[in-house]
Amino acid sequence: MPLGYKIVMTCDRTMASSYHGLMFLGFSACLPQGILPDCLYYPLFCPNARADKRGALVFANYGTRKIEAALLAGGFAREDIIVAHPDHLHEVIDENTKIVSISSNDPLGIGPATSTFVELWGGEGRMAVKLREVLVNPAIRKHKPKLLLGGPGAWQFAVHPDKQRELGIDCVVVGEGDATAPGLFKDALGGKSLEPLIYGAPASDDDIADIVGGSTIGIIEATRGCARSCAFCIPSVKKVRSRPLERILNEVQTNLDAGNTGALLHGEDILLYRSDGLRVNSDAVIHLFETVRNYPGVQWVGASHASLSSALSSPATIEGIARVLKLGSRHHPATYFQVGIETGSSTLIRRHMKGKVYPYDPKDWPRVVHDGFALLHENHIVCTSTIILGLPGERKQDIEQTTKLIRSLRPYQSLIVPLLFTPMETTRLEYAAGLYKKDLTARHHELLATCWDHNLHWLPALWANYSHKANPLLKGVINFGMRLGMPIVKNRIHRYAEKHKVRQP
Repeated sequence: MPLGYKIVMTCDRTMASSYHGLMFLGFSACLPQGILPDCLYYPLFCPNARADKRGALVFANYGTRKIEAALLAGGFAREDIIVAHPDHLHEVIDENTKIVSISSNDPLGIGPATSTFVELWGGEGRMAVKLREVLVNPAIRKHKPKLLLGGPGAWQFAVHPDKQRELGIDCVVVGEGDATAPGLFKDALGGKSLEPLIYGAPASDDDIADIVGGSTIGIIEATRGCARSCAFCIPSVKKVRSRPLERILNEVQTNLDAGNTGALLHGEDILLYRSDGLRVNSDAVIHLFETVRNYPGVQWVGASHASLSSALSSPATIEGIARVLKLGSRHHPATYFQVGIETGSSTLIRRHMKGKVYPYDPKDWPRVVHDGFALLHENHIVCTSTIILGLPGERKQDIEQTTKLIRSLRPYQSLIVPLLFTPMETTRLEYAAGLYKKDLTARHHELLATCWDHNLHWLPALWANYSHKANPLLKGVINFGMRLGMPIVKNRIHRYAEKHKVRQP
């Protein structure tokens, strides 16, 4: 019989996974539905997350854990709330359920990565498909609780309010929910009418509660927000905060208690922890990694995002992190940072992301990228990076400069993902025109081929390092797939590049 929780928090199936302990496998959810059949995709990239006997997720996405913590800190009763696996909604929803709160990374399948792959390869965004499956769950349709939605992709409903009405979502929260959620949930429980779209206010440090349950792959927020103010990026509009070390350690312990073995430190630029503006506080950053790594029970530490400008401006910080994490050793061959290249054009950097290159000048950006990659490579930190095709004002020479830069990075173990420019609500470029497949020029195709050629060159080494502790069966299957598929993909890329080859006058 259903337990009838008043508040059920959940997510779509692509987020209900620990991705074999390999966080970057989670980005595979950006691949369109149908590129791989579900019978292969989910076991290989997105295995089902564990649920306890109540149907609660043992490890849940971090954003949901933060809202759960905010509600509990705001006076809600523990027994009224569950963070449920989407496959178990029928067990936790009944006539007593008043709210179903859903977190989504890409609810309409129009985020930059998903849009790029859908535009180039066809199909529909997998995350959008799986969100609809949650919304039409028989228990939700029968008992009709209030449906709330938040998460990184919530901005999409500000652009497409008709889709929100079509999907039957009562209220969407764009931005931070820590300070907003308690009042909003109280209104919903009290039967008050909800605004269809709410912009969450940035939370003060006091309003950011510590999580009380395990997070996916032990992710823990070390910093929030970004001061680099790139015109295309949502985090750039957030207030910048560094979490106190003791609060970070509280969440480390919570994750260890739940069964995680390490910590993935999250920040838009982890190298700016406790920084003075955009100047790296090397001692604070190294102390953060060292303290977390030496915390009793912690077996590994990683980080999500970093800036090439921060790295290059403080080589001692990179060397210190590598030393603390014992990178390059047999047990810890490498770690991974997500970094943004975005363009090789100093002109586009100056126009759209001048803060990205600080403390350097925009004209120095190609050198910052190259030397930053070299520094991180030498310290066994792999760059998983993005470039953006079609930034507003892009000229043919901008594309050529980016292609030249990517070719110069060939010696450095890395992954470079090309994205088509997608304007996002709440950014300074929200009203700019996006780039579509039909708009791609021969130079764009040359750049795409250069990126994929780079990736195929490094993929075997990347996978060998990244998967050294992975399930042997998973490693074997993917190794076999790479041996079989890489020559085919490489030949196809080169044929396609030749077809669209730039013909110089």
